[in-house]
Amino acid sequence: MRFKQRVRALLLCTAALASLPVAAAVLDDLYQVRLVQEEGQSRDEAMREAATVMLQRLAGNKVDLQRPAIATALQTPQELMRRIGSAEGGQLRIEFEPDAVGRVLRDADQPALGRNRPGIVLWAVETGELGDRTLNPVAPWALRLKQAAQHRAVALSFPLGDLQDMALVSEELIRQASQQELLEASERYPAEGTLALTIAGEDEQTTLNWTLWLNDQRDSGRISGTAEQAADELMRRLADAVFEQYAIPAGTAAGGELSGWQLQVEGIDSVAAYSGLLRMLRQLGTQQQPRLLAIDGDTVLLQVSFPGSEAQLERMLNLDMRLQRIPEPPPEPEPVVEPEPALDMTPTVPADDGFADIEGELAIDHLPADAAGSADEPEAALPEQVQPVQPPTPALPTLYFRWRG
Repeated sequence: MRFKQRVRALLLCTAALASLPVAAAVLDDLYQVRLVQEEGQSRDEAMREAATVMLQRLAGNKVDLQRPAIATALQTPQELMRRIGSAEGGQLRIEFEPDAVGRVLRDADQPALGRNRPGIVLWAVETGELGDRTLNPVAPWALRLKQAAQHRAVALSFPLGDLQDMALVSEELIRQASQQELLEASERYPAEGTLALTIAGEDEQTTLNWTLWLNDQRDSGRISGTAEQAADELMRRLADAVFEQYAIPAGTAAGGELSGWQLQVEGIDSVAAYSGLLRMLRQLGTQQQPRLLAIDGDTVLLQVSFPGSEAQLERMLNLDMRLQRIPEPPPEPEPVVEPEPALDMTPTVPADDGFADIEGELAIDHLPADAAGSADEPEAALPEQVQPVQPPTPALPTLYFRWRG
């Protein structure tokens, strides 16, 4: 009986977790590169190749390796590395120092990606003599694609393949890259992109037909080569599509100044929620840390440095499903101030006070000298130069969100 209760509790917990919003695809191993040292390749050449892969993960496959800051870093790639070790299969496992790599890209004025990447759910089918079959997540080709995705820093995931998936997606729909059906089936997964892939041929000669939907853009192509080459080339093209939409521009905007934004986030009701929000913002890849401006109950106001447009910033923030955009709250009504009654400033003079009333004005002939003043006294001199009034600093644009962590 206890066993059944535990199973029931486990199923309830699983269902509850499935209903919660899932965070963005954060690449924890982004700064770790594994590669096989080829026969005849020196250790320095292998480390230079690993450093090139690391730079391409962040700055895109088309990064200019000849820029002075990058070329200098590639001459001594050891300075970018934190530790070097070995892994299974004779691989080199190199872990890079994030600050060192980021500094090189800033000096080279290169746009870059952070740890947060859009997830891409893969619907794949293998063709064979016995017909088409859906790609199993533990099949050799699936493992090959996972390894290539990790190498190129692509957040690739596989569908569950349960009864719901089987009812919505067939091998024919995948082979035909049917957009409506595949996108609808992908809505249950926390992924921004959907990939339809058809695999044909043998390991020595493979052909991949692929179609990617990422936000409002569609890319497709055909790749041929060995299995390893085709898988790597596919992930390079996916990485290019991600970089095109999500790369954060270089640190200076067109006017030469960093663009600042204010984020007002509701629902920050604990230290854990605040820490999660800061962690998410740091993983955007921006060059400065978020700055806390104000706290009011469960609402915080932060300033972030982001040199891109509002659409780019919102796209990056949407990678974390715990952050939901909300409309700007209406301004609070200003308090109504009752006007004070006007004072009667008409002078009243007693009849017998010794002053003479001349044509309705008070005579000042008998006033003391220090009160009457001198008729020959010059007017107050104006300052030689009037300082212009400095215009107020424009307020930073503010985006409004609700935290659902």
